[in-house]
Amino acid sequence: MTGLFESLLTGINQIIGNYGWAVIIFSLLIKAVLLPLDIKSRKSMRAMSALNPKMEELKKRYGNDQEKLNRKMSELYKKNKVNPLSGCLPMLIQLPVLFIMFGAMRNIAAELQLTQMYNWIKGNLMNAEGAFLSLEEVQPLLDALRSGDISSFGATDGWLWVKNVFQPDSFTKTIIPTMKELSMLLNQNKKVISAEMMDVLSQYANNTGEIAAAVDAAIASHCDYFTFNLFINMFPIKIPTNWSVYVNGCLILPVLAGVTQILQTKLMNAGGSKAASENSQNAVNGKFMKWFFPIFSVWICLSSTAAFAAYWVFVNVWSIVTNFAINKYLDVKTAPIVDTEKEAIQP
Repeated sequence: MTGLFESLLTGINQIIGNYGWAVIIFSLLIKAVLLPLDIKSRKSMRAMSALNPKMEELKKRYGNDQEKLNRKMSELYKKNKVNPLSGCLPMLIQLPVLFIMFGAMRNIAAELQLTQMYNWIKGNLMNAEGAFLSLEEVQPLLDALRSGDISSFGATDGWLWVKNVFQPDSFTKTIIPTMKELSMLLNQNKKVISAEMMDVLSQYANNTGEIAAAVDAAIASHCDYFTFNLFINMFPIKIPTNWSVYVNGCLILPVLAGVTQILQTKLMNAGGSKAASENSQNAVNGKFMKWFFPIFSVWICLSSTAAFAAYWVFVNVWSIVTNFAINKYLDVKTAPIVDTEKEAIQP
């Protein structure tokens, strides 16, 4: 499935010409296909929430007879055409889609970034015989990088304010992978590039590390980072004083991910019944989810590519809009609750 998603993303990019917009279009297609399941899930959750008072009554009445309680519960579900498991189906489908999407974009990002770095190293840091130049020989290039001349790298895949969608949307990240980031890419994606590319990139990141360190230093010098620490020197934060060329993003996507996740959680909770919200266990779980998912969203978008962060934000926005529309629709279309032991009553 990861290979299929990679092919689809690559195909859309060939038509659109931009991976950022290709991710948005691909996300729209995926969510449109899953929309019927979302509607069914929301309907099931609404029905289960409305049935909560009747379920509590049955538990009080038949709590000492588990077999009869289960039978009465089944009758209640059947009469009201509710499947307790149907609300979980979209989540069970969307989680694998999320992981596959993450894997596909990670593979595409790794292949493109590593290929670009390989071409740049071969064209600027190695001689005709395939040997690395000395530090003195690459000094003109380092001076150019220090002055902000990035022309030797060629074009990067920019999108809106992000200069490279395959780097995180963060002012602590540059559009070019650092030596440390390159080493991590190589360790995690050994199968996406050829043995020759792996050999050259490994030499650059490890055996000839002084050149890689000099490149990082030249780029950092142009960014002129100001560093301060949070929480007793535990979390160093780098802020560039020169945002002109190398700084990749502004943290907009991670912040949007957290904000949209909060709005999505509130909207989902608004669809529940008062009885469900008054349940102490549900209240505890709700408070945990209210803060866990926004914090997790910010973290995953900070540590992932901007392309994946764009996907995450788009999915949240889509969920907010569709959940609002579905809730409005169900407010009108909600059927009366059918009591298995009494006549039908309105919810």
